[in-house]
Amino acid sequence: MASAAAHLYSCFNPNHKSGNCRTEHVHTGKLHHRDKSTPPAKFHLLKAKAAKKDRDTKPKSVICTDCDGNGAVLCSQCKGSGVNSEDMFNGEFKAGDDCWLCGGRKEMLCGNCNGAGFLGGFMSTFDQ
Repeated sequence: MASAAAHLYSCFNPNHKSGNCRTEHVHTGKLHHRDKSTPPAKFHLLKAKAAKKDRDTKPKSVICTDCDGNGAVLCSQCKGSGVNSEDMFNGEFKAGDDCWLCGGRKEMLCGNCNGAGFLGGFMSTFDQ
């Protein structure tokens, strides 16, 4: 008798032949929907787990891994310093002047995503 008081039983269809019913637990207010012709479902608790810390990006992510979605990478010539470290091209570009490749901006357009920051976008060379 105690279990009957703990659950509120109702059917959606007044002619009880459909079998679509719901049970509401009175104390917690949780609803459980089931078909009377099948045995009650067993509910299992699920725990969400975070991804491991050693993963930088998702395996199937569209974010460019070379620039981390920024669209720019460090200059390959000056390594981000913005200046020439030595004379280049027979003295055409002097050491200490602005970098001949990036012009002193320290970064260049990412060649992997063409500056978009993600793969497969407009004007991307990524083909899969």
